[in-house]
Amino acid sequence: MTILQMECFLQVCESKKYSEAAEKLGILQSSLFKQLRAIEDEFFIKLFDKDKKGVKLTEAGKTLYPYIIFMYGEYGKMIDKLHEYSTSENSTLLLGSLYFSRQYNIFQYIREFADIQPNIRISVDEYRSNELEELIKTGQLDAGFTYQELVEEPSQRVIPIREDYLVAVMSKKHYLSLKKSIKLSELSQEQFVLMRGDERLYRHLLQFCREEGFVPKEHNMDIRLETMKELILSSNCVTILMKTMADDLVEDKRLAMVMIEGNKKLTFSFIMQNDTDACQAFAKYISNN
Repeated sequence: MTILQMECFLQVCESKKYSEAAEKLGILQSSLFKQLRAIEDEFFIKLFDKDKKGVKLTEAGKTLYPYIIFMYGEYGKMIDKLHEYSTSENSTLLLGSLYFSRQYNIFQYIREFADIQPNIRISVDEYRSNELEELIKTGQLDAGFTYQELVEEPSQRVIPIREDYLVAVMSKKHYLSLKKSIKLSELSQEQFVLMRGDERLYRHLLQFCREEGFVPKEHNMDIRLETMKELILSSNCVTILMKTMADDLVEDKRLAMVMIEGNKKLTFSFIMQNDTDACQAFAKYISNN
């Protein structure tokens, strides 16, 4: 069981509503559900039942509650002990991220690092990948989160965090929606809607298609993730994107996610060029976690 899982469990116990707990934790509700399901899968139990006011603990959840309180309390004591090893110098860490990086739980890293290094003030803003890299290159940002494959500046240090694989999202009425995986070429005759907000990511999605011998026929519009699903449903078109981004789309039970064969992936990473103590400390934390 991870610290984030314990925090999610305890916050739901306090808030008694999933939406309110997710908001207080600064994560998406889908991410909250993933953490709770991980606990349930680990112990083969159900944690919460719904009631008129929101949710309440099951009997198994009530049994688990005091143990998580104890473990989380011990974690807090450990953090207090580690403070003596943290930098005593007040400093600032300016970070950037892609618009959708929140889905990769980057705030978990930031929150836990801030617990260990309370003297470092951390600021995070969102950018397109080309803007993010330029701001790091010119020293206006210390570091940031992006896909390794989108980095064009060779002098920047890259710390891989996790690989994310390409998937297709479509209506459950689509004839391919029942398959577990498909070749990307099977979508060559489909109408696409792609995320154009980040030019480098968009070009990379096009490149995945070109590698399979086709250029996608797409709606000519700049569309964000949150509005994409309605277009998929109303026009019976498809999209391709990374699985972590797609997880939120398919919370809508009318949509299906299908894995793309061929090991097509991007690596979500931490990139930096600044060698300040604060930046080095954060990079070390990312590397060790």
